[in-house]
Amino acid sequence: MDLKSFSNTEPYAPYRDEGILKESDVKDAINEYSKMSNDQLMMELAKQIGMQKEKGQANSMLETIERIKPFLNEEQRSKMENILKQVNF
Repeated sequence: MDLKSFSNTEPYAPYRDEGILKESDVKDAINEYSKMSNDQLMMELAKQIGMQKEKGQANSMLETIERIKPFLNEEQRSKMENILKQVNF
């Protein structure tokens, strides 16, 4: 048992996957997402929102979205809100 096992109360716990925590997997994900255009990233966001809704984790996803909003520019925020409307979120 390690420290990660005790941190299930933090907001990202529902998204935690042992495979994601491996450094090489994180680097691969960063490399993959860094090559995407804004439109591709927004499509990926829509896909992830749909998956989280199906898993019943919509509230956690909403919390995450609220946390990233301050880091988005106006255009990105507008696109994200359009995606949220399209997926009835």
